[in-house]
Amino acid sequence: MGVRAQRFKRALYVGRVAHRSGLLRVLGELGVWGNRPATAEGAQEFRHALEELGTTYIKLGQLLSSRPDLLPDVYIEELGKLVDQVPPVPFAEIQRMITDDLPADVFVRIDAEPLATASIAQVHTALLQSGREVIVKVRRPAIEDQIELDLAVMRRTAELLERRSERAQLLQARALADELEEHLRAELDFVEEANNTEVIAAFLSDYEDLVVPQVIRPYVTERVLVLERIEGRKVDADHGLARERAEELARQFFRAYVRQVTVEGAYHADPHRGNVLLTTEGRLALVDFGLLGRLDDDTRRNLALLLLAVSQNRADDLAQLILTLSRTSLGSDEPGFLQEIRRKLPRYHGRPLSKIRAGEALADLQRISFEYGISLPTTFALVGKTLAQADSIARVLDPELDPVALLEEDSLEVMLREAERQLEPDQLLTWLYTQLEPLGRLPRRLSQLANKLETGTLKVGIAPTDLSDFEYAIRSTANRIGGAVIVAALLIASALLARVHDLRWLAFAGFCFAFVLGLYLLWKIVRTPGEL
Repeated sequence: MGVRAQRFKRALYVGRVAHRSGLLRVLGELGVWGNRPATAEGAQEFRHALEELGTTYIKLGQLLSSRPDLLPDVYIEELGKLVDQVPPVPFAEIQRMITDDLPADVFVRIDAEPLATASIAQVHTALLQSGREVIVKVRRPAIEDQIELDLAVMRRTAELLERRSERAQLLQARALADELEEHLRAELDFVEEANNTEVIAAFLSDYEDLVVPQVIRPYVTERVLVLERIEGRKVDADHGLARERAEELARQFFRAYVRQVTVEGAYHADPHRGNVLLTTEGRLALVDFGLLGRLDDDTRRNLALLLLAVSQNRADDLAQLILTLSRTSLGSDEPGFLQEIRRKLPRYHGRPLSKIRAGEALADLQRISFEYGISLPTTFALVGKTLAQADSIARVLDPELDPVALLEEDSLEVMLREAERQLEPDQLLTWLYTQLEPLGRLPRRLSQLANKLETGTLKVGIAPTDLSDFEYAIRSTANRIGGAVIVAALLIASALLARVHDLRWLAFAGFCFAFVLGLYLLWKIVRTPGEL
């Protein structure tokens, strides 16, 4: 079967599932197509549909759960329940992939019963020839072909939504599809996951109570990854730790994630409870680094300053930093946005995690930005979700932890590290060059401008903006005039045909069609002025 036929078949299947789950109702509740109040039933149907459609759509749901600007609260809560569990692949197929990718004498034993199964990979425990207990992570056979097919369908859907919906444009549907593709490709490549694991391990080397499983090299390929096995269990309320120990773990854990974002610019982007284990030694083990968030230096610096502004209750600085990170238009209400930030920010101060919903501050910033026509970058959503997941785990260990106070305590270290980074010789010289080099070109540009003014060759271009309402009115008028011309032409042509005996049936059909079209035009004019 050809690629186009496969895409068409998959699109039909997705369409059937969407129809069965009431997609139009869901799109209306999300504000993408119409406007309906969000309901728990719609959110639940949406989650079930994503789970039924498989890997790509489950990952889409997980990504959407970081977008409180896009989805109502009831959808965010429901998508947090997404289950990424599938029946295990037969061990014979798993063993065949391991044999193809690794030397034959690596393992003494591989347990046939999987330790965990997910839509992308399956994990088995094993014993190396050296006697070391390890886990073997194996990519599910042929999963990449299915993901490529789904991504192609999803890209076309995102393009269609952006053409038809202004809300989809503001929410950057195509950018969301691109980000999903980037995440999935990263999770499919276990060589990249191994590198991510070692990067985070280096970042956490200063935190003695946080551990990362060691990558067992050279047993790393694109499809198979061998890691140190760490015994542990999920962090829950019955952790059994002394109060002082639990509080210290919570502080180290939350501080480590803030530092990854604000200082390192690379962070473990999926720290949910399944990926953070409480070890038998009473430490926290971070696992599964298929998704690593990365920030360019300017974004990292602005996010660091943004978190400091939150911790120090500086609303004006916070608003300005958000505008620096975001995309605005002529329709953006920046004064209204600032007033809303001033109203909301103080409520997060002096409150422990037990009194603040996970990630509420950053989630509120996303909602407020969208409400006032300010489009935040997708990286902000991922950072927000990461810190929300981190503080949800810290909440279990220490419900009285004050995350804002913790940010303020660490602010001096963040600023000192940033200053140290900026004063490094190569960074300082690069900054000086980029600032002074345009000044060196300024005399030449002024001379060119003066010459053009003198010779009368200076050209000024004007690009019209915000003409959407005018363009809409022109299109509506043209469409109605065109419709009226078509009705008149049909009436004249039908009248002429009526004189021909053999074509009277065609004349009657023309009269009927003109009558129906005329009624439709009249109904649209009366019902919705300005549209056709």
